[in-house]
Amino acid sequence: MKLLQLGWSHRASAAASREALAAVPVERVLAELKSRGVTEAVAISTCNRFELYAASALDSPPACERLLEALSELAGADVRANAEAREDAAAVEHLFGVSAGMDSLVVGETEILGQLKTSYETAKAAGMTGKRLNVLFQRALYVGKRARSETGIAAGASSVPSVAVQLAESIFGRLEGKSALILGAGAMAELAVKHLVARGAARISVANRTWERAYALAARFHGEAVRWEAAAEALVDADVVIASTGAPSAVVTRAMVASALRRRGGRSLFFIDIAMPRDVEESVHELDGVYLYRLEDLESIVAKNLSERAGAIAAARAIVQAKAAEFDAWARSLSSGRELSLRHAPRPVQA
Repeated sequence: MKLLQLGWSHRASAAASREALAAVPVERVLAELKSRGVTEAVAISTCNRFELYAASALDSPPACERLLEALSELAGADVRANAEAREDAAAVEHLFGVSAGMDSLVVGETEILGQLKTSYETAKAAGMTGKRLNVLFQRALYVGKRARSETGIAAGASSVPSVAVQLAESIFGRLEGKSALILGAGAMAELAVKHLVARGAARISVANRTWERAYALAARFHGEAVRWEAAAEALVDADVVIASTGAPSAVVTRAMVASALRRRGGRSLFFIDIAMPRDVEESVHELDGVYLYRLEDLESIVAKNLSERAGAIAAARAIVQAKAAEFDAWARSLSSGRELSLRHAPRPVQA
């Protein structure tokens, strides 16, 4: 049985393909694959990547083609040309690297561990995991935790929202006295609020489709909750807008921004869109005094920190490669009738 991986990430794929795939709920992906006879699959969808792991008894080229065809139909766009495809050992090593934070926009960030766990649990609840994928994802979570605990890969690492706030700070020089509007109230929005408060933003407003979630997040940081239908009005007073909703299409339109500009007295308005699919229509950038930054614009900030952690990244890569080789040997043993054992190595004893 082959292990197949298809991926579209911030490192190698066109944003249009990732955006089209991100608009499809993973539950729908799993249901469609199940209807097509796929028995084991886990789909991972984040702001930086969409990945599919599937165990197939078919030869890998036909299986890959069938998976790509299904995903293209679900996305409503041909995503085949932008896909990265891996199988067996290469797929395992890639997943372990993702879990360790080595393939993240912000190397070493920890959010990916929770995202992998949620993706795995969703697939398991849908009846789409068997022994191979169960062990694979349990092992991946173990490897990700071990890489962070035994190397310095997470030292100084931040998250996409924290980098977004760094960008905001670089735009203004300092955030003291500035007003920020957050669109969304999920995990990314909460991290953005934390970093804005830490950097002295004077006023935080949170708008979300679910009022209770907006209120709860704003209240924790002494901010103001905004009714979703009043989000356009809130653009009038904001200096920076960080957008991170899970909406399937843009929630900020050019017309909405143009209307707000007429009441801003010439003040510039900055959007930082960290959502996937994207929250802000690209054409707003054409309006005078409006500046739009997206995930790809954060990469230059992140790149500055990588050279300082080269040794830690190499150490984490060594763990990933060793554990991937162990898993591959175990997977191959399944068909031999002599299944090898896979155990988590004991933690080193502190002196």
